[in-house]
Amino acid sequence: MALPQYTIEFHQGETFELAITYKDSTGCALDLSTGYDAKIEGRATAAGSVVWTVNEVASSGNVITLSKGSPNIHVNLTKDYTGTLSPGSGIWDLKLTQSASPNNIVTYVLGGEYTILDPVTA
Repeated sequence: MALPQYTIEFHQGETFELAITYKDSTGCALDLSTGYDAKIEGRATAAGSVVWTVNEVASSGNVITLSKGSPNIHVNLTKDYTGTLSPGSGIWDLKLTQSASPNNIVTYVLGGEYTILDPVTA
């Protein structure tokens, strides 16, 4: 199955938020509040070095929050974090690992292209 695509675009030093509802095969939002880990990586190319990464799962919305209901994945990149990133573009994806299962089931939920823009106004 093809990975759903979403283009991310934000300015260096800007707060970026993304809310996602990940559903099961019946269309119901999954309960991701326990037993799951999430990670996002952005790279210039799939085989290239990691340009930016977010792998912190927080209960208070610090970077990636996993929860029950809709949306069940909330990504929050703070202005302090995006301020450390260099302008550029590439590809990204979001990986969920079901750590509570014996096999650590991995699912790629979403991906696409990203662009970090150089701000004009200081």
